[in-house]
Amino acid sequence: MIRVQQRSYTLIAWPWSVMRWAQVPEGLEFNLYDVVQPMVRGVDVPGTPQDAARWKTAHDAYQGLLRHAESTVRHAHGVRSRPGLMVDVRAVRLRRYDLLPGRKARSRRLFAECRTLMRAAEEAYRPVLDEIEARLAHTPEGPA
Repeated sequence: MIRVQQRSYTLIAWPWSVMRWAQVPEGLEFNLYDVVQPMVRGVDVPGTPQDAARWKTAHDAYQGLLRHAESTVRHAHGVRSRPGLMVDVRAVRLRRYDLLPGRKARSRRLFAECRTLMRAAEEAYRPVLDEIEARLAHTPEGPA
């Protein structure tokens, strides 16, 4: 038995809430299933250790691609990470990107590229996601 935990990935809300000109597209929410230790809350799914290793590798790659797409669009909008007081890193926003001409069109283009990268990653993860959900449908508890 393999224990999996369902997680969802969405874009981090800050700084898009304060950047009125940045137009964040709707529907960028992705479901993933992580293979977790037996003591962690989740759902037991029938499978082999090879399935667990393959699912864990696919999950890590998928989450890495989603994070890369988000960090790319955040960096292009002027969001940087800096060392902070009492925290390892904190996000800061460079104001000079607010003054660029055509910033709305640039923001739309950057988010379109981000959406394309995220959808491509989703399509690569889709076979693993379908396999896990098919096995979850056959378990008596269902997804957590």
